[in-house]
Amino acid sequence: MIPATLTHYIETEIIPRYEHFDKAHNLSHVRTVIEESLALAKEYNVNESMAYTIAAYHDTGLCRDRATHHFISGEILKQDKMLCQWFSEEEIETMKEAVEDHRASADHEPRNIYGKIVAEADRMIDPVITLRRTVQYG
Repeated sequence: MIPATLTHYIETEIIPRYEHFDKAHNLSHVRTVIEESLALAKEYNVNESMAYTIAAYHDTGLCRDRATHHFISGEILKQDKMLCQWFSEEEIETMKEAVEDHRASADHEPRNIYGKIVAEADRMIDPVITLRRTVQYG
């Protein structure tokens, strides 16, 4: 179960950042990635709080640039001292790696199960959504 304090923090401080991104990476996108990540987390019996957090942070680096947003997102997550309330340093490092590895265009497989989960959740298998996001971003 995800602690209410973590949910409140992410819902009020992290997710609103997506309001300022392009139409393909908006609030709807992050909510869908969170939903899909949580469903996959249950299937693989992994830490639900970590999966939720990774999904919430996965595109936050778009505040700086598109090309390296996955690395920037990982740094944003790692530097967020509030996360120390809920996660160990090792868990934060695992989440950082997962965020960095989420891009479909990456030249390597994600380093951990959480990276695989968020990468799969971010792919949006529904062709209508994929097409709409492509048009919105383009």
